[in-house]
Amino acid sequence: MGPGSEDVPDRTPDVAPSVRGARLGLTVMFLASGLTLASFLSRIPSVQDDLGLPAATLGLVLPALSVGVVTGLLLAGRVIGRTGSRRLMLAGILTAAIALPVTGLAAGPLTLALALGLLGLGAASMDVGMNAQGIGVERSYGRSILVGMHAAWSVGTLIGALAGSLAIASRTPVWAHLAMVAMLVASIGVTALRRLTIDDRVTTTAPARFALPRGPLLPLALVAFASILGESTAGYWAGIHLRDTVAVTTERIGWAFVAHTAGMVGARLIGDRLVGRFGRRAVIRASGLLAGAGFLVVATVPVLLGGVAGFLLVGLGLGSLAPLAFASAGRVAKTPGEGVAAVLAFGYLAFLIGPPVIGGLADTIGLSAGFLTVGVVIALLTTRKLPATR
Repeated sequence: MGPGSEDVPDRTPDVAPSVRGARLGLTVMFLASGLTLASFLSRIPSVQDDLGLPAATLGLVLPALSVGVVTGLLLAGRVIGRTGSRRLMLAGILTAAIALPVTGLAAGPLTLALALGLLGLGAASMDVGMNAQGIGVERSYGRSILVGMHAAWSVGTLIGALAGSLAIASRTPVWAHLAMVAMLVASIGVTALRRLTIDDRVTTTAPARFALPRGPLLPLALVAFASILGESTAGYWAGIHLRDTVAVTTERIGWAFVAHTAGMVGARLIGDRLVGRFGRRAVIRASGLLAGAGFLVVATVPVLLGGVAGFLLVGLGLGSLAPLAFASAGRVAKTPGEGVAAVLAFGYLAFLIGPPVIGGLADTIGLSAGFLTVGVVIALLTTRKLPATR
C-alpha cells in the first residue's frame, strides 16, 4: 500500500459518461464561484476610497460577508437533504448575482454590510452544493479529484483578480464592473447545472438540525478555519498592504492578490497527485507550514517583490487545505452535505474574527503584525492530529 492509501484509494474504475459530465459541470461551477468573490475582493480598495472608510471601519464592515456565509452554511446543512445540492446551487447563483452589483452601489457602511450579507448567503449555498456533489463524483472516480475542481475555483479567482486590476486601472465604476460579472456568472451557472445528474436528496424522518462540527469533524473544521483565515486575509488586505505599506502605484495594487491566486491555482493543479503519493494528512501539514512562511515573508519584507513573493507562497500553501478538509469531512460525516456544511460553517468564522483583529492591528501596531499573527495561527491549526477517513 502507498503512503496515501489510508486516505484515498488510488484506483480509477470505469466512469459513466454522466459522471464525467457532472465533473465538467461542477468544474465550471467552481470557476463561476471563484470569479464572483474575487471580483468583489479585487475592488475593496476602490470601495474603501469611494466611501471614505478608515481601515478599522472597513474591518468591521467586511465581516458582514462572513455573517451571510455562516448563516447560509448553517441553513444549507439543515435543508440540503430535502432540497438536494442542485437546487441549493441554483438558489445560491441567483442570490449572488443579485447581490454582487449592489455592493458597488452602497451609499455607506450599513448598506455595504447588507449587500455583503446577501452575497455571503448566495456564496455559501453554492459552496455547500458544489462540494457535496464533488464528493459524490470523487467516490465514483475512486481517487482524489476534488482538489482539481477547486483549481477551477482558483482559476476563476485569478480571472476575477486580473479583471479587477484592469477595472481599477481603467477607473471603471465598481457597480458597472460587478454588474457585468454578475450577468456572466448567472449565465455560466444555469448552463452548467444541466450537466449535474446526481440526486442527493435524502428521505428521512429524523428532524433536521443545524450543521455543527462534532467529534472527528472538529480538527477538520480547524483546518478549514486556518485556510479561510489565510484566504480572507490575502483577499481583504493584500491590495491595501501594497498601497499603504509598500506605497505602490495604483496600477500595481492588485499584483499581490494576483500572485496569491496564481499560487492557489498551482497548488490545486498538483494537489490530487500529491494526495495520491503522500496522503491527505501529510499534504495538509506541509501546506499549512508553507502558508505560514509566506505570511512571514510578507510581514518582514515590505517591498513590492516581498509582497508578491510572499503572497505567492501563501497561495501555494493554502491551495489544497480547504478542499482536502471538505473531502475528508464528507467521508467522516453521516452525509457529504452535512459534513461540508459543518466544516465550512466553522471555517467561515475566520471571516468574522480575522478582519476586525487585523484592522485593529493595522491602525495600532501595523498591518505586518496582523500578517505575522495569521501565519502563526495557520501553522498551529494545520499541524494537529487529523482523523483517518474511509
